[in-house]
Amino acid sequence: MFTLSVWRAGWGRRRRMLLASLAILFMSAVLVFLYIRTDAVDPEIRNSVMLNLRELEKLDAEWDANILRAHTGRASAPLDLGAQLPRMHDLMARLGDTLPLTGDTTAQAAYAQLQVALRGKEQLVAQFARHNPPLRAALLHMPPAVADLKTEISGIEGALAPARIVVRLDSTLNALLTETLRYNIAPSPALAARIDEILGDVAAQQIAFSPAVIDKMDAVIASSRVILAKRPLENLLEAQIAAAGSDLALDRLERGFDHSFDAVLLERQRFRGYLFAYSAVLMLLLVYAGARLRSSYRIIGVVNRRLQAANETLEQRVAERTAELEAQSRQLERLAQHDSLTGLINYRQLTRLLERALARAERRDSVVVLMFIDLDGFKAVNDTLGHAAGDQVLQMVARRVGAKLRAEDALARLGGDEFVILLEDVASESGALRVARLALAEIESITEVDGHAVTISASIGIASARGQMGAARGQETLLADADKAMYAAKQSGKGRFVVSPEAQWLGQDIPSELVLADAARDNTASADPIG
Repeated sequence: MFTLSVWRAGWGRRRRMLLASLAILFMSAVLVFLYIRTDAVDPEIRNSVMLNLRELEKLDAEWDANILRAHTGRASAPLDLGAQLPRMHDLMARLGDTLPLTGDTTAQAAYAQLQVALRGKEQLVAQFARHNPPLRAALLHMPPAVADLKTEISGIEGALAPARIVVRLDSTLNALLTETLRYNIAPSPALAARIDEILGDVAAQQIAFSPAVIDKMDAVIASSRVILAKRPLENLLEAQIAAAGSDLALDRLERGFDHSFDAVLLERQRFRGYLFAYSAVLMLLLVYAGARLRSSYRIIGVVNRRLQAANETLEQRVAERTAELEAQSRQLERLAQHDSLTGLINYRQLTRLLERALARAERRDSVVVLMFIDLDGFKAVNDTLGHAAGDQVLQMVARRVGAKLRAEDALARLGGDEFVILLEDVASESGALRVARLALAEIESITEVDGHAVTISASIGIASARGQMGAARGQETLLADADKAMYAAKQSGKGRFVVSPEAQWLGQDIPSELVLADAARDNTASADPIG
């Protein structure tokens, strides 16, 4: 009996030890499992993916900016429109390698869409890069070539040819240059037909001149035909590039990654909660078990502190990276929306503001006014004092005219010596004319640059749109009306402003004919033809 009792007691102790060991192994396994699940997601992966996406967005924005510079001809040297592609391909490959970690079909679909958008955009940019250089060369060649040809026919060549032909050719060349530059800004079939007719007239007058002059005429004709052929094609390619949707695809991919990583991080946080709860249970068990389990309690505390420190470090690094990328994005956005010489908004930003202004005018039944300004005499400043002085004149015009506008008004530079004023909520036609007089007076007040006397003025075309009817006509029509009115001002003697006959007002507080006549009388003393 004693032996049996001893055996039973020994077996009971061994069984309790076995159960305790199994319980410790089970609890340890649960603890290890929870720890692995909380540490399974590398916080650096999301940070790296977000940085790659931000860099890809930046490179895509720089790509768009280079295309815009190539279109406007503002680049000091020929641009390599494919310079960003190797890095963009590398970033796309890295993002593709990260996709399996997300386990999310949304991010994978967005990545596929981005690949298609970037491949299409790359092909379109390659076509753009082939067509842009000859167009830019033709646009740079044509104005000086026409001026040189006019000089030739006004000299010995003009003396040898019949006077009527010389006069006619001079007028034809002026019309060719004007219509070609207009076509470059806003190409249309009617304008192309008009230019083709003018080119035929130029070619028909070659018989009266020497071979040297004929060669120059042929060069002018060739440049004009290049502009006729390339400008619509380049505009079409730009529209297709804008419609490629790489920016939207990038936004979708970023949202897809955010969604997938948020889900993974949410699971990580959930297992952290489980870990903390399980740690609390273990702490109770450790208290119950005594000294033998205190080491396990310390290990759990160390694990918790490490996880918390890792979280704090990750949040700080993400915040710092996000702030840097936001600053870079704001800088890129400003460069894409402003003229680098004057600091004024550019054509792209002007069209955005005009579109919003027309939408507000439609809701409020208010008037939006557009003033197209072309400087008179600016070419003489460039020719006699140099382009540096010309740049100073443009900066002075921007400062002085901008100082006379309201805070809610906008002044833009379209390029060269062309500016546009955008006014909203104009109460009457006379109010718009007061702004035009102020702008004209400020421009005419520029009489000296670097100690040299200059004489400049401006021809201003005024167009306006009211309410729903104005919004229906659209921004392109409003710009065209202001442009036509500006050309009418030039043709009527320069140094003055002309209101478009299509202008719409809330009320005619004074007849338009009287306003125009009064404006002409006000400008008679300072509106002598110049330039």
